[in-house]
Amino acid sequence: MRQIVQRALIILIGGAALGLAANLVSPRRIPLITPPKQAIPETEFIPLSEAYALWSGGAGFFLDARAPADYKAGHIPNAFSLPAEEFDAYYPQVESMLNTDSAIVCYCNGVECDLSRHLAEVLKQRGFTNIRILKNAWTEWVKAGYPIAKGAQP
Repeated sequence: MRQIVQRALIILIGGAALGLAANLVSPRRIPLITPPKQAIPETEFIPLSEAYALWSGGAGFFLDARAPADYKAGHIPNAFSLPAEEFDAYYPQVESMLNTDSAIVCYCNGVECDLSRHLAEVLKQRGFTNIRILKNAWTEWVKAGYPIAKGAQP
């Protein structure tokens, strides 16, 4: 019985070592420890009232970072769907409408939603500078009684 336990332990340790070694050399490496989230500076958020003023004045370009199904179920009118998780597939559809100085408002839904933050970061990497994040946007927008749209079109 003792030999079986020793062999099982050797197999377990060997398998773990091989897995860690493979992860170490893999180009798609999985981090062993997840780094803590960086706090977003408050200046990157836009208050709901200010976002509504931009939207109603036609001065802001709204990008919905949620999944296409969520966008179709309801979105801010004239906002374009640019799912953060499918950025490369959807970006060509909005690229020609944006310029690096455009006032861009990225939004998703939920206090803990990181999709809008991720979208804003990717856009910044592409040279866009005037980007704000509307926190818990969809819930707050609906709660405020602001207009909504449904379907695949802005």
